Amino acid sequence: MSQNDLGPARVDFSKIKTSIPIPNLIEVQRKSYEKFLQMDLLPNERDDIGLQTVFTSVFPISDFRGLSQLEFVDYSIGNWECKCGNLKGLHHLRSTCRNPSCGSTIQTDPFHPGDILCRVCGTFNRNIVTFCNKCGDPVGLQLKYDQAECEERGMTYAAPLKVTIRLTVWAKDPETGAKSVRDIKEQEVFFGEIPLMSNNGTFIINGTERVIVSQLHRSPGVFFERIPKDGYFLGKIIPYRGSWVEFEYDTKNLLYVRIDRKRKFYGSVFLRALGLETDEQILKTFYRITKINLSDAKLLWNVDDSLTGLKLSHAITKGGETVVPQGRKVTAGLMKEIRKHHIAQVEVAINDLEGAFIAADVVDMS
Repeated sequence: MSQNDLGPARVDFSKIKTSIPIPNLIEVQRKSYEKFLQMDLLPNERDDIGLQTVFTSVFPISDFRGLSQLEFVDYSIGNWECKCGNLKGLHHLRSTCRNPSCGSTIQTDPFHPGDILCRVCGTFNRNIVTFCNKCGDPVGLQLKYDQAECEERGMTYAAPLKVTIRLTVWAKDPETGAKSVRDIKEQEVFFGEIPLMSNNGTFIINGTERVIVSQLHRSPGVFFERIPKDGYFLGKIIPYRGSWVEFEYDTKNLLYVRIDRKRKFYGSVFLRALGLETDEQILKTFYRITKINLSDAKLLWNVDDSLTGLKLSHAITKGGETVVPQGRKVTAGLMKEIRKHHIAQVEVAINDLEGAFIAADVVDMS
Protein backbone atom coordinates (compact mmCIF):
# COMPACT_ATOMS: atom_id res chain seq x y z
CA MET A 1 0.00 0.00 0.00
CA SER A 2 1.31 3.43 -0.96
CA GLN A 3 0.02 6.81 0.09
CA ASN A 4 0.46 10.06 -1.84
CA ASP A 5 -0.15 13.53 -0.50
CA LEU A 6 -3.50 13.70 -2.28
CA GLY A 7 -6.22 11.14 -2.89
CA PRO A 8 -6.92 7.74 -1.34
CA ALA A 9 -4.30 5.10 -0.63
CA ARG A 10 -3.13 2.94 -3.54
CA VAL A 11 -3.27 -0.85 -2.96
CA ASP A 12 -0.90 -3.00 -5.03
CA PHE A 13 -1.85 -6.71 -5.45
CA SER A 14 0.94 -7.55 -7.90
CA LYS A 15 3.40 -10.33 -6.98
CA ILE A 16 6.38 -8.64 -8.62
CA LYS A 17 7.09 -5.43 -6.80
CA THR A 18 8.39 -2.41 -8.69
CA SER A 19 11.70 -0.98 -7.56
CA ILE A 20 10.76 2.59 -8.46
CA PRO A 21 7.63 3.99 -6.80
CA ILE A 22 5.08 5.82 -8.91
CA PRO A 23 5.54 9.57 -8.42
CA ASN A 24 2.71 11.91 -7.64
CA LEU A 25 2.01 13.05 -11.20
CA ILE A 26 -0.49 15.69 -10.09
CA GLU A 27 2.14 17.19 -7.82
CA VAL A 28 4.48 17.45 -10.81
CA GLN A 29 1.89 19.55 -12.63
CA ARG A 30 1.28 21.76 -9.61
CA LYS A 31 4.99 22.35 -8.99
CA SER A 32 5.48 23.24 -12.65
CA TYR A 33 2.70 25.84 -12.55
CA GLU A 34 3.96 27.25 -9.26
CA LYS A 35 7.39 27.62 -10.85
CA PHE A 36 5.77 29.45 -13.75
CA LEU A 37 3.90 31.92 -11.52
CA GLN A 38 6.45 32.39 -8.68
CA MET A 39 3.60 34.07 -6.84
CA ASP A 40 4.95 33.42 -3.33
CA LEU A 41 8.33 35.06 -4.05
CA LEU A 42 9.40 38.68 -3.75
CA PRO A 43 10.42 40.47 -6.97
CA ASN A 44 14.13 40.28 -6.11
CA GLU A 45 13.83 36.55 -5.38
CA ARG A 46 12.31 35.51 -8.71
CA ASP A 47 14.31 33.73 -11.40
CA ASP A 48 14.11 34.80 -15.05
CA ILE A 49 11.64 32.04 -15.95
CA GLY A 50 7.92 31.70 -16.55
CA LEU A 51 5.81 34.81 -16.20
CA GLN A 52 8.86 36.89 -15.30
CA THR A 53 10.44 36.03 -18.67
CA VAL A 54 7.23 36.92 -20.51
CA PHE A 55 7.24 40.47 -19.14
CA THR A 56 10.98 41.05 -19.54
CA SER A 57 10.83 39.87 -23.17
CA VAL A 58 8.03 42.31 -24.08
CA PHE A 59 9.22 45.37 -22.17
CA PRO A 60 10.53 48.04 -22.54
CA ILE A 61 8.09 49.50 -25.07
CA SER A 62 9.05 52.77 -26.79
CA ASP A 63 7.07 55.10 -29.02
CA PHE A 64 8.06 55.71 -32.64
CA ARG A 65 9.64 59.10 -31.79
CA GLY A 66 11.78 57.67 -28.99
CA LEU A 67 10.54 60.26 -26.47
CA SER A 68 8.65 57.94 -24.09
CA GLN A 69 9.19 54.43 -22.80
CA LEU A 70 7.28 51.93 -20.68
CA GLU A 71 9.45 49.74 -18.44
CA PHE A 72 8.48 46.65 -16.47
CA VAL A 73 9.32 46.87 -12.76
CA ASP A 74 7.68 43.85 -11.08
CA TYR A 75 4.39 42.00 -10.71
CA SER A 76 2.30 40.51 -7.93
CA ILE A 77 -0.34 37.79 -7.96
CA GLY A 78 -3.10 37.76 -5.36
CA ASN A 79 -3.55 39.64 -2.11
CA TRP A 80 -1.11 38.44 0.56
CA GLU A 81 -2.42 39.50 3.95
CA CYS A 82 -3.85 38.17 7.19
CA LYS A 83 -7.58 37.61 7.64
CA CYS A 84 -8.24 41.04 9.13
CA GLY A 85 -5.96 42.82 6.68
CA ASN A 86 -3.68 44.32 9.32
CA LEU A 87 -0.57 42.55 7.99
CA LYS A 88 0.00 42.93 4.26
CA GLY A 89 2.83 41.79 2.04
CA LEU A 90 5.08 38.79 1.52
CA HIS A 91 7.85 40.39 3.56
CA HIS A 92 6.03 39.21 6.70
CA LEU A 93 6.88 35.64 5.61
CA ARG A 94 10.61 36.34 5.52
CA SER A 95 13.37 36.17 8.12
CA THR A 96 17.15 36.58 8.15
CA CYS A 97 19.59 33.69 8.28
CA ARG A 98 21.23 33.37 11.70
CA ASN A 99 24.62 32.65 10.14
CA PRO A 100 26.61 35.91 10.61
CA SER A 101 28.62 35.33 7.44
CA CYS A 102 25.45 34.79 5.38
CA GLY A 103 22.65 37.10 6.51
CA SER A 104 20.49 36.28 3.49
CA THR A 105 16.69 36.41 3.47
CA ILE A 106 14.93 33.07 3.90
CA GLN A 107 11.28 32.17 3.33
CA THR A 108 9.28 31.03 6.34
CA ASP A 109 6.31 28.67 6.24
CA PRO A 110 3.42 28.93 8.73
CA PHE A 111 2.44 25.30 8.04
CA HIS A 112 5.95 23.84 8.44
CA PRO A 113 6.67 22.96 12.08
CA GLY A 114 10.40 22.21 11.66
CA ASP A 115 13.43 24.34 10.95
CA ILE A 116 13.99 26.17 7.67
CA LEU A 117 17.07 25.51 5.54
CA CYS A 118 18.93 28.49 4.11
CA ARG A 119 19.52 27.78 0.42
CA VAL A 120 22.58 30.04 0.32
CA CYS A 121 24.77 28.72 3.14
CA GLY A 122 22.90 25.54 4.15
CA THR A 123 22.28 26.61 7.76
CA PHE A 124 19.11 25.47 9.54
CA ASN A 125 17.13 28.35 11.02
CA ARG A 126 14.13 28.57 13.29
CA ASN A 127 10.84 28.91 11.45
CA ILE A 128 9.93 32.35 12.82
CA VAL A 129 6.48 33.34 11.57
CA THR A 130 4.90 36.74 12.20
CA PHE A 131 1.31 36.55 13.46
CA CYS A 132 -1.21 39.37 13.48
CA ASN A 133 -1.91 41.00 16.84
CA LYS A 134 -5.62 41.37 16.02
CA CYS A 135 -6.72 38.16 14.31
CA GLY A 136 -3.79 35.95 15.32
CA ASP A 137 -3.25 34.61 11.79
CA PRO A 138 -0.15 34.82 9.59
CA VAL A 139 -0.02 36.35 6.14
CA GLY A 140 -1.51 34.14 3.44
CA LEU A 141 -3.13 34.28 0.01
CA GLN A 142 -6.60 35.73 0.46
CA LEU A 143 -9.01 34.83 -2.35
CA LYS A 144 -12.54 36.10 -2.87
CA TYR A 145 -13.83 32.57 -3.52
CA ASP A 146 -12.15 29.26 -2.73
CA GLN A 147 -12.30 26.18 -4.95
CA ALA A 148 -15.60 24.85 -3.58
CA GLU A 149 -17.32 28.24 -3.82
CA CYS A 150 -16.15 28.72 -7.41
CA GLU A 151 -17.71 25.39 -8.41
CA GLU A 152 -20.97 26.23 -6.64
CA ARG A 153 -21.26 29.81 -7.92
CA GLY A 154 -20.00 29.10 -11.45
CA MET A 155 -16.98 31.37 -10.93
CA THR A 156 -13.37 31.12 -12.10
CA TYR A 157 -10.77 30.13 -9.52
CA ALA A 158 -8.25 32.91 -10.10
CA ALA A 159 -6.19 35.64 -8.47
CA PRO A 160 -5.65 39.25 -9.58
CA LEU A 161 -2.46 40.00 -11.52
CA LYS A 162 -1.00 43.45 -10.91
CA VAL A 163 2.03 44.81 -12.75
CA THR A 164 4.10 47.82 -11.75
CA ILE A 165 4.95 49.91 -14.83
CA ARG A 166 7.36 52.84 -15.05
CA LEU A 167 6.76 55.56 -17.67
CA THR A 168 9.77 57.68 -18.65
CA VAL A 169 9.27 60.76 -20.82
CA TRP A 170 12.18 62.66 -22.40
CA ALA A 171 12.40 66.18 -23.79
CA LYS A 172 14.41 66.59 -26.99
CA ASP A 173 16.41 69.72 -27.79
CA PRO A 174 15.41 70.78 -31.34
CA GLU A 175 18.85 72.28 -32.01
CA THR A 176 21.29 69.69 -30.63
CA GLY A 177 18.97 66.67 -30.58
CA ALA A 178 20.06 65.81 -27.02
CA LYS A 179 17.44 64.16 -24.79
CA SER A 180 16.83 64.93 -21.13
CA VAL A 181 14.42 63.27 -18.71
CA ARG A 182 11.26 65.35 -18.36
CA ASP A 183 9.06 63.12 -16.21
CA ILE A 184 9.09 59.67 -14.59
CA LYS A 185 5.92 58.02 -13.30
CA GLU A 186 5.51 54.61 -11.71
CA GLN A 187 2.14 52.98 -11.15
CA GLU A 188 0.64 49.58 -10.37
CA VAL A 189 -1.68 48.43 -13.17
CA PHE A 190 -4.34 45.73 -12.90
CA PHE A 191 -3.74 43.27 -15.74
CA GLY A 192 -6.67 40.95 -15.07
CA GLU A 193 -7.33 37.64 -13.37
CA ILE A 194 -4.89 34.77 -13.81
CA PRO A 195 -6.27 31.24 -13.18
CA LEU A 196 -4.90 29.23 -10.28
CA MET A 197 -4.42 25.48 -10.29
CA SER A 198 -6.56 23.48 -7.89
CA ASN A 199 -5.35 20.67 -5.64
CA ASN A 200 -6.41 18.19 -8.33
CA GLY A 201 -4.11 19.76 -10.93
CA THR A 202 -7.06 21.29 -12.80
CA PHE A 203 -8.37 24.78 -13.48
CA ILE A 204 -11.87 25.87 -12.48
CA ILE A 205 -13.27 28.02 -15.29
CA ASN A 206 -16.84 29.29 -14.82
CA GLY A 207 -17.48 26.59 -12.24
CA THR A 208 -16.24 23.72 -14.44
CA GLU A 209 -13.01 21.83 -13.91
CA ARG A 210 -10.76 21.89 -16.96
CA VAL A 211 -7.31 20.54 -17.73
CA ILE A 212 -4.52 21.67 -20.03
CA VAL A 213 -4.19 19.57 -23.20
CA SER A 214 -0.99 19.73 -25.22
CA GLN A 215 -1.41 20.97 -28.78
CA LEU A 216 0.74 20.92 -31.88
CA HIS A 217 1.83 24.32 -33.15
CA ARG A 218 3.32 25.25 -36.48
CA SER A 219 6.99 26.08 -36.31
CA PRO A 220 7.74 29.78 -36.83
CA GLY A 221 9.17 30.73 -40.21
CA VAL A 222 8.23 31.39 -43.82
CA PHE A 223 6.32 28.69 -45.71
CA PHE A 224 5.34 28.43 -49.38
CA GLU A 225 2.61 26.26 -50.84
CA ARG A 226 1.83 25.60 -54.50
CA ILE A 227 -1.79 25.28 -55.59
CA PRO A 228 -1.77 22.72 -58.46
CA LYS A 229 -5.26 23.62 -59.66
CA ASP A 230 -4.57 27.33 -60.14
CA GLY A 231 -0.82 27.07 -60.67
CA TYR A 232 0.23 29.81 -58.27
CA PHE A 233 1.92 29.90 -54.88
CA LEU A 234 0.79 30.88 -51.39
CA GLY A 235 3.15 32.36 -48.83
CA LYS A 236 2.75 32.34 -45.05
CA ILE A 237 4.76 34.16 -42.40
CA ILE A 238 4.28 32.42 -39.05
CA PRO A 239 5.96 34.34 -36.20
CA TYR A 240 7.00 32.95 -32.85
CA ARG A 241 4.56 35.36 -31.23
CA GLY A 242 1.95 37.48 -32.98
CA SER A 243 -0.30 37.48 -36.03
CA TRP A 244 0.00 35.26 -39.09
CA VAL A 245 0.52 37.00 -42.43
CA GLU A 246 -0.59 35.19 -45.61
CA PHE A 247 0.06 36.19 -49.22
CA GLU A 248 -2.21 34.90 -51.98
CA TYR A 249 -3.21 35.58 -55.59
CA ASP A 250 -6.69 35.85 -57.05
CA THR A 251 -7.90 34.77 -60.49
CA LYS A 252 -6.67 38.05 -61.99
CA ASN A 253 -3.15 37.37 -60.69
CA LEU A 254 -3.36 40.20 -58.15
CA LEU A 255 -1.46 39.86 -54.87
CA TYR A 256 -3.51 40.04 -51.65
CA VAL A 257 -2.59 39.88 -47.97
CA ARG A 258 -4.51 38.39 -45.04
CA ILE A 259 -3.67 39.00 -41.38
CA ASP A 260 -4.90 36.27 -39.02
CA ARG A 261 -7.09 34.90 -41.84
CA LYS A 262 -9.32 37.96 -41.85
CA ARG A 263 -10.48 40.07 -44.75
CA LYS A 264 -7.91 40.31 -47.53
CA PHE A 265 -6.53 43.55 -48.95
CA TYR A 266 -4.06 44.54 -51.65
CA GLY A 267 -0.42 43.64 -51.14
CA SER A 268 0.60 47.17 -52.10
CA VAL A 269 -1.41 48.53 -49.14
CA PHE A 270 0.52 46.19 -46.84
CA LEU A 271 3.86 47.36 -48.27
CA ARG A 272 2.90 51.01 -47.89
CA ALA A 273 2.04 50.36 -44.24
CA LEU A 274 5.58 49.00 -43.78
CA GLY A 275 7.11 52.24 -45.03
CA LEU A 276 7.28 51.79 -48.82
CA GLU A 277 5.07 54.77 -49.54
CA THR A 278 5.57 55.29 -53.29
CA ASP A 279 5.46 52.97 -56.30
CA GLU A 280 9.10 53.81 -57.00
CA GLN A 281 10.18 52.60 -53.54
CA ILE A 282 8.26 49.34 -54.01
CA LEU A 283 9.85 48.70 -57.42
CA LYS A 284 13.35 49.48 -56.14
CA THR A 285 12.86 47.03 -53.27
CA PHE A 286 11.83 44.02 -55.36
CA TYR A 287 13.36 44.73 -58.78
CA ARG A 288 16.78 45.63 -60.08
CA ILE A 289 16.60 49.16 -61.44
CA THR A 290 18.68 50.00 -64.51
CA LYS A 291 19.35 53.62 -65.40
CA ILE A 292 19.04 54.52 -69.11
CA ASN A 293 20.22 57.92 -70.36
CA LEU A 294 18.97 59.55 -73.55
CA SER A 295 21.68 61.60 -75.28
CA ASP A 296 21.69 62.79 -78.90
CA ALA A 297 18.92 60.32 -79.82
CA LYS A 298 21.00 57.49 -78.35
CA LEU A 299 20.03 55.14 -75.52
CA LEU A 300 22.98 54.76 -73.13
CA TRP A 301 22.92 51.92 -70.57
CA ASN A 302 24.95 52.51 -67.41
CA VAL A 303 27.56 49.78 -66.96
CA ASP A 304 26.58 47.59 -64.00
CA ASP A 305 25.72 43.96 -63.29
CA SER A 306 22.35 44.34 -65.05
CA LEU A 307 24.24 44.46 -68.35
CA THR A 308 25.21 40.78 -67.98
CA GLY A 309 23.30 38.55 -70.41
CA LEU A 310 22.39 41.36 -72.81
CA LYS A 311 23.12 40.84 -76.52
CA LEU A 312 24.79 44.00 -77.79
CA SER A 313 23.16 45.79 -80.71
CA HIS A 314 26.16 48.11 -81.07
CA ALA A 315 29.86 47.48 -80.71
CA ILE A 316 31.61 48.87 -77.64
CA THR A 317 34.58 50.99 -78.61
CA LYS A 318 37.15 53.01 -76.71
CA GLY A 319 39.49 55.42 -78.52
CA GLY A 320 38.79 53.83 -81.90
CA GLU A 321 39.51 50.34 -80.53
CA THR A 322 36.72 47.74 -80.47
CA VAL A 323 36.42 46.33 -76.95
CA VAL A 324 33.34 44.13 -77.56
CA PRO A 325 32.09 43.49 -81.10
CA GLN A 326 28.46 43.89 -82.13
CA GLY A 327 26.16 40.91 -81.51
CA ARG A 328 28.20 39.50 -78.63
CA LYS A 329 26.40 38.45 -75.45
CA VAL A 330 27.82 40.15 -72.37
CA THR A 331 29.30 37.64 -69.94
CA ALA A 332 31.12 38.02 -66.66
CA GLY A 333 34.44 37.91 -68.51
CA LEU A 334 33.39 40.67 -70.89
CA MET A 335 32.19 42.76 -67.95
CA LYS A 336 35.71 42.66 -66.52
CA GLU A 337 37.07 43.75 -69.90
CA ILE A 338 34.58 46.63 -70.09
CA ARG A 339 35.42 47.83 -66.59
CA LYS A 340 39.12 47.45 -67.39
CA HIS A 341 38.75 50.09 -70.11
CA HIS A 342 36.79 52.36 -67.72
CA ILE A 343 33.68 52.44 -69.91
CA ALA A 344 30.77 54.02 -68.05
CA GLN A 345 27.95 53.72 -70.61
CA VAL A 346 27.03 51.38 -73.46
CA GLU A 347 24.78 52.23 -76.39
CA VAL A 348 21.75 49.93 -76.76
CA ALA A 349 18.86 49.72 -79.21
CA ILE A 350 15.21 50.34 -78.46
CA ASN A 351 14.52 46.62 -78.98
CA ASP A 352 16.72 45.83 -75.96
CA LEU A 353 14.16 47.55 -73.73
CA GLU A 354 11.25 45.38 -74.87
CA GLY A 355 9.16 44.26 -71.89
CA ALA A 356 10.76 46.78 -69.52
CA PHE A 357 8.75 48.98 -67.16
CA ILE A 358 9.50 52.55 -66.15
CA ALA A 359 10.35 52.68 -62.44
CA ALA A 360 9.73 56.43 -62.06
CA ASP A 361 7.63 59.07 -63.73
CA VAL A 362 9.13 60.70 -66.82
CA VAL A 363 8.67 64.46 -66.47
CA ASP A 364 9.28 67.04 -69.17
CA MET A 365 11.01 69.90 -67.33
CA SER A 366 10.85 72.25 -70.33
